[in-house]
Amino acid sequence: MIHGGDIYTAAELIGKNSEDIIDMSSSVNPLPLPFKIKKKLIKNFNFLNRYPDTEARAFKKILCDIYGIPSESIICGNGSIELIYIAVKALNPQNVLILEPTFLEYERACRINNVPNIDRIFSLDRDEVIKIAEKKLKNTKYSLVFICNPNNPTGWLIKKENILNLADTVKDTIFLIDEAFIDFTPEETVIHEVGKIKNLLVLRSLTKFYGLAGLRFGYAAACNEIIEQLKKFIQPWSINSIAQCAAEEIIKDENFKNMSYEFFIKEKQFFENSLKKLTLNYFPSAANFYFIKLPKKGFPEEILNKGILIRDCSNFYGVDENFIRVSIKTRKQNEIFFRELKKWLKAL
Repeated sequence: MIHGGDIYTAAELIGKNSEDIIDMSSSVNPLPLPFKIKKKLIKNFNFLNRYPDTEARAFKKILCDIYGIPSESIICGNGSIELIYIAVKALNPQNVLILEPTFLEYERACRINNVPNIDRIFSLDRDEVIKIAEKKLKNTKYSLVFICNPNNPTGWLIKKENILNLADTVKDTIFLIDEAFIDFTPEETVIHEVGKIKNLLVLRSLTKFYGLAGLRFGYAAACNEIIEQLKKFIQPWSINSIAQCAAEEIIKDENFKNMSYEFFIKEKQFFENSLKKLTLNYFPSAANFYFIKLPKKGFPEEILNKGILIRDCSNFYGVDENFIRVSIKTRKQNEIFFRELKKWLKAL
């Protein structure tokens, strides 16, 4: 399983139905969609015989009101992952820098699009990564730099001042800032700066915080010139009308946002207290998941037999089989996870 969330393969492996799998491998909000949004989705089923808006105009208008950026600076896609691939294809970078360990699809998008030079910085220390990046950018010219913020899988957050300083220092390098998890720390977004800093390309997703993993909706914001380049490569009707409808409603639902913040604050405290009791090494996280180092490999396979799917992190660059990533779910599911983890540790 390359990514988290593959409950279908997991179910096949252990002979269960996919709906019986507790999925703690994907960092998707477990709270249910508000009833009013479900009601609107049902109402919009009457429009399934019409083509969706290729420009997602209604969503863009709402986004403009929220962030104060013009619609010309926004492009929507079938999840932010589509926009990662389009960005690499459209920008045609010759030399890229990736801050590792991080989301696997940055490198894959570069490989598929035959980017000649892929350079990496690896560290499990956030501050060290920034220092190395600053040094690298002074000595080497890059076309494109990938920064996931908060970072997947470590969960660390780079302050927006640091990102803006990097972008301002090297104005002829485009910085792709993947903010898929920024809704957990919205004050640190750099999306407001896309009109002022021309080499920023900010990606956002409605998969994680808003829980729309199955509908696929994401967007990017940048200066008009970058957005026009991306538009040349996006497929028509890539976002279905139901996904657009859900995105339009949930992005402005303040009650859902506040309820989600309260839920995650409470469950993160439970998670961290439980990890401390087990004296495990984990990374402080700004998102809804934790990057954990275990004393021995083999736990993902062991807990899968109990019907719980977690993220084996051994396919992240520079990371071995002792590392896992676990996302926060409901209290009942979190308790089941820690009960199984405690049993496994005791048996070592």
